[in-house]
Amino acid sequence: MIAKGPPSARTRLSHGLSVCVALVVLAVLSVSFVISFAALVYTGPLSDQLGKGIGLALLGAIAMPVIVSTLGSFRGAIAQPQDVPAVLLAGAAGGIAGVLGTGEAAFATVATLTALSSLAAGAALYLAGHFRLGALARYLPYPVIGGFLCATGLLLLLGALSMLVKQQVSVWHLAPLLQPRAALHWGPWLLFSICTVAAVRTSRSDYVLPALLVLGAAGFYAVLWLLGLDLAAAERLGLLLGPFTGSGFLEGVSPTLPLQARWELILMQTPTVIAIAGMAVLGVLINASGIEMALSRELDLQRELKATGLANAATGMTGGLPGYHLIGETLLASKMGLEGRKTPVCIALAAALTLVFGASVLSAFPVGLAASVVAFLGIDLLYDWLWLRRRRLPKADVAVILAILLTAATVGFLPALCVGLLAAVLLFTVSYAGVEVVRLRTTGAARRSSVERGREAQAALADAGRDTAIYELEGFLFFGTANRLLDQIRAEFDGDTPPKRIVLDFARVTGVDSSAAFAIARIAEASALHRAELLLCALPEAGHRLFEALGPLPGAELHDTLDDALLTLETRLLGGSAEHASDSLLDSMRAQFPDLDVTRFTEVLPVPRGACLIPAGSCSTEVYQLLSGQLRAEIDGSDGRARVVARLLPGALVGEIAYYAEVPRTAAVLADADSTVLRIDPERIPHGDQGRAAAALLHRTVAENLARRLMRMTQLFRDAGV
Repeated sequence: MIAKGPPSARTRLSHGLSVCVALVVLAVLSVSFVISFAALVYTGPLSDQLGKGIGLALLGAIAMPVIVSTLGSFRGAIAQPQDVPAVLLAGAAGGIAGVLGTGEAAFATVATLTALSSLAAGAALYLAGHFRLGALARYLPYPVIGGFLCATGLLLLLGALSMLVKQQVSVWHLAPLLQPRAALHWGPWLLFSICTVAAVRTSRSDYVLPALLVLGAAGFYAVLWLLGLDLAAAERLGLLLGPFTGSGFLEGVSPTLPLQARWELILMQTPTVIAIAGMAVLGVLINASGIEMALSRELDLQRELKATGLANAATGMTGGLPGYHLIGETLLASKMGLEGRKTPVCIALAAALTLVFGASVLSAFPVGLAASVVAFLGIDLLYDWLWLRRRRLPKADVAVILAILLTAATVGFLPALCVGLLAAVLLFTVSYAGVEVVRLRTTGAARRSSVERGREAQAALADAGRDTAIYELEGFLFFGTANRLLDQIRAEFDGDTPPKRIVLDFARVTGVDSSAAFAIARIAEASALHRAELLLCALPEAGHRLFEALGPLPGAELHDTLDDALLTLETRLLGGSAEHASDSLLDSMRAQFPDLDVTRFTEVLPVPRGACLIPAGSCSTEVYQLLSGQLRAEIDGSDGRARVVARLLPGALVGEIAYYAEVPRTAAVLADADSTVLRIDPERIPHGDQGRAAAALLHRTVAENLARRLMRMTQLFRDAGV
């Protein structure tokens, strides 16, 4: 193995330059997003307060990345204010500004609402991590998440247009876009955003977006130069973010802002605060999961929730915007070879420097460029979900996405959130209602109890068992799945050969709700109407309580197990259990071969109750037939306890499988009652003609018995769809 020497000075210089460029790019992107989201909230009548709004947003953006990277499970994670909370706050701020107009009271109310939203998000995130509830949010259906993101994209686009025309824009209020010369404000920047989406989507370079932002700023100032406009003129035309009052962004910001706020208006926005908290939890889980998948590394989601919760709490104390993990910037840092906390610390430092020294610079920052960043995010989300993903999703999922989008566009984001949650419930209900709860539908001819009987009894049960419909159920029974079962049984009664007996086995049912209990009561009524017996087996405890509340089921029998129910039916069909075998091999041989001395290879043995006829693991040298009494076969269970696998009545063969397979006995056979058995030693059958005929009778009887078992198993497999 050739040892590698230390990297050359040129390599170190190249790597250092790459790291510096990457850090600058990420810092510029992060600060641009923070400013854009602040401008989204403090727009329209609040635009005069934008400087202070940016100051509070930057102040919160200093603590958030440092806390998340320090306390989280991934040191390279980048967390900053996010678009979804900004969109929700922008809507709430617009409503507050509509009541209070401009001025300090409006700013204090919006700033306090923003701080409370961050604090609420922090509390929700930390509690979700503390109680390990993060996994619950992962059950939100994919189209519902897509609908939320699509609605977010639309609201981001409308918010960007509002920033450009400095008036509130919605699908119901597009007049500001149609005013004279308004298209000159929003048209070029909207086109720039569309071109940015196309460039980022088609290029594989990570530097496309920052390069386009620089190009957009340069193009803006070039157009000003060509038109002969200076910064003062551009400011008068509303083309710049500034002017900002005072010497910095925090000039005029006081800890007494909550005392100046209109709390009655804040309380009216409680649904918005709750929605932001919920979306923050969901956002952390979605984005952290995306980082896991993209980087092929495992994150501790509970720890990430707690860390982001503390970060939002710190941000709320300074009036900053709620936020969580950034997928794009985190992945970009990883691709550029940046590891550890250097990137989050650099982003926090950039926010701090901008807060302290950036007021004069950002006063000349194009408002259109900030709006184009917001519009870029919105158009990208809309293009992704309305065009790309729709071709890979079922029509029902696309309909859910469009329903959430239309609700957000026409009514609002919070009603869209309710529509999304309702859609999630409906999707789950419809999908789960389509789950087949009938694990197996068969008849009594194929599905038997654990009792082994003689040939004549088996033949009788094969004929009578065809009129017994057996349903083995599984899963959770609620109104959807239970009504499907009710319809299926009704169809059986309306068929050409309606069943005379219905057996429902609940052994694999995990739960029963009240609607399902009512549906089963309807099954009992239908069975009574068609004079069919109904047997319910292994009913869950919750089912017992529900049926007690509904009242007695007409004609229904309750059994502990399916085997108990089948044994009851078989005994009933046979008219009671016979005490002696009517198809004894000994009687058949004596009748067919009178000259054969059967005592040479047979022996009638008494087996007292509790005695062991065949020990488990013993050699298989003979075959038995039960003549009277009752036997049981049992094996040792995984817990060391004996488990009964079969009960044998007169006429049943015993030990024939192990004998013909030439394997040790797999189960012990004991007497449940004083019994008599016929012991047959096939090796001692004489070789004469009658001896060979007797051996053929024995083999044919065993073959018929095994064939009947095989036929029943084959029918069971067919019924199960195997």
